[in-house]
Amino acid sequence: MKRISSGGIYFWRFDNLDTFAAIDHFVSDRDGGQTELTLSFGSSPDKEMIRNNRRQVADAMGITTDKLVFPSQVHLTNIVNVTSTTPKDSLLDTDALITQEKGLCIAVMSADCVPILLYDQRNQAVGAVHSGWRGTVARILEKTLAEMNRAFGTRGADLVAGIGPSVSQESYEVGGEVIDEVERAFGTESALMIKKPNKKAHLDLWKANKVQLLEFGVPEHHIEISDLCTVKNNQHFFSARKGDAGRFAAGIMLR
Repeated sequence: MKRISSGGIYFWRFDNLDTFAAIDHFVSDRDGGQTELTLSFGSSPDKEMIRNNRRQVADAMGITTDKLVFPSQVHLTNIVNVTSTTPKDSLLDTDALITQEKGLCIAVMSADCVPILLYDQRNQAVGAVHSGWRGTVARILEKTLAEMNRAFGTRGADLVAGIGPSVSQESYEVGGEVIDEVERAFGTESALMIKKPNKKAHLDLWKANKVQLLEFGVPEHHIEISDLCTVKNNQHFFSARKGDAGRFAAGIMLR
């Protein structure tokens, strides 16, 4: 990934997605110039600040704020195929968005969970997925890929994917509940965890989501993992584990 300045704020871009002229995408940095660039209305009582932050992101993407679409995330596996006429209430309890509509930027928010951006080159469709540990073990990415296949005809060979900044395995210690759920979802030999003597483990969310892409048939060289840990790079990204209330975002759109 690379960090760029756009419209007075900072964005990060995936190297692989940045090679396609048919799309634009971003991962927001917490540095918003005058204020921290938190994008969730639940992160601050200052709603006007959040509106202004979203306006800055929309301006940098060359769209109006009504074309910047966020779901109301709850760590479930609901997926919405978004158009300009999609009502806002249909985005409640949703953690993944897909679309084929040009000029519509679909985005998810994060502060340690994994944001994933998808681009189907053949069918000109995009997806944005929010995958924390609950979404990962529920295989929300796998379900999103299946829905893109159903709605757009998406195949693994045509997909390019970016796994965004999130908590790294080194920084992500989990307990027995999570260990059990990971083994149920991926098997005991999945090599997604480094177990510790205290009955805890370090979980690799990046690899767990990469596995789902590979299983769908996405070529490994089409998958970019940012390798940016939100805990270690807290100066750039909000981290719930570091006590942040703010949320950064990852979004993608067809030009």
